[in-house]
Amino acid sequence: MIPYVKLDEVIREMGERTGYTLLDERHGCVNGSSCGVSFYTREEYDIPRSHEDQEGFLVLEGYGKALIDGEEIALEPGVAFMVPAHVPHIMKKDRDCPVCKVFWFHAAV
Repeated sequence: MIPYVKLDEVIREMGERTGYTLLDERHGCVNGSSCGVSFYTREEYDIPRSHEDQEGFLVLEGYGKALIDGEEIALEPGVAFMVPAHVPHIMKKDRDCPVCKVFWFHAAV
C-alpha cells in the first residue's frame, strides 16, 4: 500500500501550530526528503533559518513576502521557488491577508 496522509488529519493529530510535516522517513522518504505545509500568520519576519539540504516552496494560498539570503520576493498563489542548501530564508504574510499557506519540500543534495 502506498503511504499517504491527509492534511486535515495531520492538523487534528498535531494540534494548533504553524507548520506540519506531511511525509518523511515514516512514510518511506529517504535521504532526508520530507514535505509539509506551513501557515504564516505573522506580519514581521522571524529569524531566518537555513538547512543542510535544499528546500522548495509553492504558495498555495494568501500573499506575503520571502526573504532569501537578503533578497525579498513577493508571494502569491502559484509562486514556486527553490532555496539552496545553507542559504538563510524566512517568510511572512501581508497585512491584509489572514494567512499565507505554503507547501514545502526538503530534498537531499
